[in-house]
Amino acid sequence: MPTSTIATPTPVDFTKAPARGQQIVIILAASGSRLSAHIGELLGNGDLAHNVPVLVLCEIALRGPLRPRDLLEPTHLTSGAMTKQLDHLEQLGLIKRSFGTVRGDRRASVVSLTAKGRRAAETIGQAVEERLDEIIALRDELDRLLDE
Repeated sequence: MPTSTIATPTPVDFTKAPARGQQIVIILAASGSRLSAHIGELLGNGDLAHNVPVLVLCEIALRGPLRPRDLLEPTHLTSGAMTKQLDHLEQLGLIKRSFGTVRGDRRASVVSLTAKGRRAAETIGQAVEERLDEIIALRDELDRLLDE
């Protein structure tokens, strides 16, 4: 009859690559998940508790009306995926697209926030402000890992 052996975990030195990088990913992902959940809770819509809608709303809030192509780099989306994202945000009443407002290109659109979108962007900023102690602790933990 075969005997089974129980594997004992090998101690990991979190100060060396790749373990240190893996630990950093875990820390950042966990913190991002907590912040996203908090944002979704405050906005009352779990669909908005993800990186892309948060980035789109904050980019427009900070930079003003933008062409969809201006949102591709910060979100890392393709133009097709951006169109779907903007369709969704427009259906939620958070953004408005205006056509024919770009000089020399009447087909181009410009995306701006609605009043509801501005309130959502403000709520996102406030959610981060409410978590500053956690963000500072995160920074300190990352500094400790990087200094080792």
